[in-house]
Amino acid sequence: MTKKIQVILLYLIIFLLPFNFRHIFNFSTIKNIQGFKEQLEVSFFTFDIFIISLLFLSLWIYRKKIFNKDKLKKIFRQPLFYFTTFIIIFFFVTKKTPTNWYNLFRLLENIFLFVVARNILKQYTVLTYFKFIIFASGVIQSIIAIAQFTVQKSIGLTWLGESVVGKNIHNVAKFSFEGEKYIRAYGTFPHPNVLGIFLLFTLSAGLSLFLAKKNILKNVRWPYRFIFYIEIFVVLLGLILTYSRTTLVLTTIILGVFIFRQRRLINRSYKKYCERFRVPFFLQTTLAILFIFGTIFASYNILAPRLCLQCAGGHSWELRKIYQKNAEIIIFRHPLIGVGLGNFISTSKNITDYSKFPWRLQPVHNLYLLIASEIGLLGLFLFLLTIFFYFFKRISFYSILNSPLDLFFMAVLLISFFDHYFWTLPQGQLIFWLTFALASIPKTKKVDSPKYHFDIILKNIRQLIKELS
Repeated sequence: MTKKIQVILLYLIIFLLPFNFRHIFNFSTIKNIQGFKEQLEVSFFTFDIFIISLLFLSLWIYRKKIFNKDKLKKIFRQPLFYFTTFIIIFFFVTKKTPTNWYNLFRLLENIFLFVVARNILKQYTVLTYFKFIIFASGVIQSIIAIAQFTVQKSIGLTWLGESVVGKNIHNVAKFSFEGEKYIRAYGTFPHPNVLGIFLLFTLSAGLSLFLAKKNILKNVRWPYRFIFYIEIFVVLLGLILTYSRTTLVLTTIILGVFIFRQRRLINRSYKKYCERFRVPFFLQTTLAILFIFGTIFASYNILAPRLCLQCAGGHSWELRKIYQKNAEIIIFRHPLIGVGLGNFISTSKNITDYSKFPWRLQPVHNLYLLIASEIGLLGLFLFLLTIFFYFFKRISFYSILNSPLDLFFMAVLLISFFDHYFWTLPQGQLIFWLTFALASIPKTKKVDSPKYHFDIILKNIRQLIKELS
């Protein structure tokens, strides 16, 4: 019973992850601050209720194993234990404010969630449902994103955490095209870049499901397969409308690797559908070429405003250089333990004058420099050692190419060189640690049928009703 509730709580967390609905405890203090406010917030999200419930329930379930001598020896051999211990010990050495305590809580919450999720997701059926929920949630976010871009404003989903966006609203992410400003799609995330990485997460989960179920998909009726392909297209369109440069580049790489690895299957499927619709043999190659170049041409025209380096908004690269210089100065002054969790912005004020343009005050757009600035080079070393221990130590280049979710985690590590939200935003932190959990679990070649899943659901529902009655 308790383990079933544990799994359900994990499903609810991933489903609620995209919704930015929260209570900001210090709203009156930060509402008039211009610039990056998210790192100054003390917020409580809907998904926090389920994360905390999951953690307490897991502590109760594993209470005997935790204090087992063999288990303790195993824990002491893992870098994550030393990374967590380092953060807690040196937190008390640095400057502390209520916001710092909140940042510590967020980081520890995600670390413990990583440990619990990694243990739960080793079950193949749970892993399959987990991927499906991610994919379904991403389709919903893509539909919201398409609607926002179409009407060029928010669509009234503030009760789900949708940001209030519009062409004439200051601090809303926009791009210029032929003298006209257009907003980028937000979904229910605080920024288009975070929506972009979540939709790439969604796309990777969808491709992973496709690979796991491709033998079953052959026996599924055409309308249902068509719906799945339409959903993939919707997610891709949502990704494009975020206009996140790095995310779009990584999307191209992941799709390119997937198409290359599955080229035979794609070729067979294309020929099969051409035969079904009685397309003459001499037209099949022509249609394929037209489709490929048509897609490239359409994508380029949509993305041209963001690909133009001379267009308005190019100053963002100059700002990134300023943030990077600030980070280098902070690391040089506080090399071992940094300036403390969440203290990058307050420290940057003493290095660079932002009084004329307060909206420019942001964390360095590099996860690794930000970690080194806030918890020092020793903290960064333990962080990288943890990633190596759980991911690179057990993975091979060949296995990464055959696993979209492993490839996505590699993309996360790469995109971390260009942004900070995996460390500063609650939703970004969740995406990082859940992705890390997925990439670190052992792989299985087991393939089960939809009927098997349906029978398991019915069995669980019947047993749950019986236990509650």
